[in-house]
Amino acid sequence: IMVYVSVEDFYDKAGLVSTMSREEELVCAKEMKDGDETARERLIQSYLPMVAGHIKHGRCDMQSLGLVYSCLQALETAVDKFDFFQEGETFSHRLSWYLRQATTEYIVESRNV
Repeated sequence: IMVYVSVEDFYDKAGLVSTMSREEELVCAKEMKDGDETARERLIQSYLPMVAGHIKHGRCDMQSLGLVYSCLQALETAVDKFDFFQEGETFSHRLSWYLRQATTEYIVESRNV
């Protein structure tokens, strides 16, 4: 996994990532299901722009490396748990739910410190 030195560094690196087509996503999902860790990483990387967008559109005072890493953990969990071969719900829809949950948990935890 990549290391980020600031929120801006994360935004810069996420901005360099290109997203996958549905077909590419399914190929990676099948490879990941067969145990290919590189395919899993490619799926995770392809959704970094969505994670960056989620954080950017939040409150400015909440944009921190802690939130970045909470959202990245949510992304990894979403990739690991989502059934990419099902009909209906898209991964981006499911990921947005995980990101909202991670953000809420981060806010609650930061208030309790």
